Amino acid sequence: NYVIVVPTTELIENKCYPPKDENGNSIVWKAENRKAGLSPVRNLFGLYGTFTPTLKKGLKEYLSKEGTKKIMCTYDKIPSLVSLIIPKEYRLLVDEYHNLLKIYSYRKEAVEGVLEHFNEFKSYCFMSATPIAMDFKPDALKDVEEYIADWKHIEPLTILPYKTNRAYMLTANLIKAYQREGYIKKDELKSYEAYFFINSVTEIKKILEYTHLTNDDCRIICADEDKNRRTLGEYQISSSTDAPKKFNFITSKSFEGVDFYSETGICYVVSNIHNEHTLLSVDMDIPQIAGRIRNTNNPFRNLVVHIFNTRPKDYYENYEDAKKEIEKDLEYAEERATAYNRLSIGAKKQQKSDLGKSSFLKYDKKNDEFIVNDMAAKVVLYNYRLMNSIYRSQKDLVAEYERAGILHSKVEWVQLDDNFIKPVCKKPTFLETFILYADMKYCLDIEAKQSIEKEYPFIRDALCKLGVEQVKKLRSMKAVKVALEALKKENICADSDIGQRLKTLLTIGAFMPSKELKAIAQQFGMKKPMNLKEWVELEAGTQRIEGKPTRGYLIKRFID
Repeated sequence: NYVIVVPTTELIENKCYPPKDENGNSIVWKAENRKAGLSPVRNLFGLYGTFTPTLKKGLKEYLSKEGTKKIMCTYDKIPSLVSLIIPKEYRLLVDEYHNLLKIYSYRKEAVEGVLEHFNEFKSYCFMSATPIAMDFKPDALKDVEEYIADWKHIEPLTILPYKTNRAYMLTANLIKAYQREGYIKKDELKSYEAYFFINSVTEIKKILEYTHLTNDDCRIICADEDKNRRTLGEYQISSSTDAPKKFNFITSKSFEGVDFYSETGICYVVSNIHNEHTLLSVDMDIPQIAGRIRNTNNPFRNLVVHIFNTRPKDYYENYEDAKKEIEKDLEYAEERATAYNRLSIGAKKQQKSDLGKSSFLKYDKKNDEFIVNDMAAKVVLYNYRLMNSIYRSQKDLVAEYERAGILHSKVEWVQLDDNFIKPVCKKPTFLETFILYADMKYCLDIEAKQSIEKEYPFIRDALCKLGVEQVKKLRSMKAVKVALEALKKENICADSDIGQRLKTLLTIGAFMPSKELKAIAQQFGMKKPMNLKEWVELEAGTQRIEGKPTRGYLIKRFID
């Protein structure tokens, strides 16, 4: 019997409702069919979300049946679960245990629930491919014996740390490169799908709007809650079990343990120093992300492109000094807690409010005493290290990759040069885009054309009215716009001539077939009959000509 404790509901859904069957065939689960309870394909009870009476009843029925029990729950469900089972009959696996540190600041009760109850089980194992560094390990685990898996065969993990001043703009340029060409090329290999790991729904929305992506283009995997739905607006929230799209945006909801399937997808991690939620640790987060794509035939499965910016140099201090300062604050907190716990009941009442303000102390209501909150201190130190030590320069980030490869997962970290990503991320000049657009004349990729037309609304006029050779001579976007404006002024001067000529070609009250009126419009360099509306009022309709219904226009009046 096993209780498997994991950090996210997405991970449980991914295991209870796997995206692939035993034969490797894709399974698409409807959202309304994915719910907490017994998996329809595995002996696995998923316990997450609201612990409703119906869910509780389902769990009790599962526990009453014969056979081995496998319960997979989120961290916060442990206190409730131990009251429904006999813990000593179950082994406990706390998976992705490094999250005990990462999520403590905003899921304090869930983490403390695990740390308070883990030793009630028959056995326990805290497991992670990316263990917590010694500086940040919870005191509750300091006496737990540690085992390190010594893998004989290690797959190299190729990391490209790519520094830029505008992390999200570079990400948008990557997307546009995929849109223009349909793929991104590394050596002779082509990637047709992109997986962007960005832990900010707000920043994802900005990228979506800038690149004009639609729900058909992208999949957004984040917590399905009111705040995120409001932020995304018309964009839909998806699940890891939904069909993949060309562009996949993934928040921390699916950084760990979740399986993705793509034969050509590349993982892109995007970090913005001005949004601390997006800063990912090199020793814990990045290796987890690198293993998310499961297809062994994907040539990019062990490649991570890490796009990041760095903090201005006058913002950071020495990490060791910060560590000493926090350790000193912990000593003071412990001294205050010891003093409080020796006070009389009356004196405690006077002191309780003041001590409750300390982030490094927590109140034990059962015993009416304060104890040192080592986790709070370690979270502060962990975040400080990310903000002010690792992401302060490209050199520091690369050094952290090297350190992580040696001290933790024994992965062979290989840093690429810029030749792979730099040409792709560099925004093409207007002339390069125009030549590509001109070559798309007979291309069936309508989305690629529309993407260029959205970025340059005048590009179609430039091709039709100026032509390729003239634009090549003008070269710049500014010169092309000036030429089009001059052409427009010439046409305005010739407006009266067009009106006079139309009066000789058209008859008020007559019905003219669309084909014939289009031919007249083309005489004046226009594509459609309705382009003539500045000079003549037209009314679309259908009339029978020689017994056949014919679409055309009624000539109502000339506009002076």
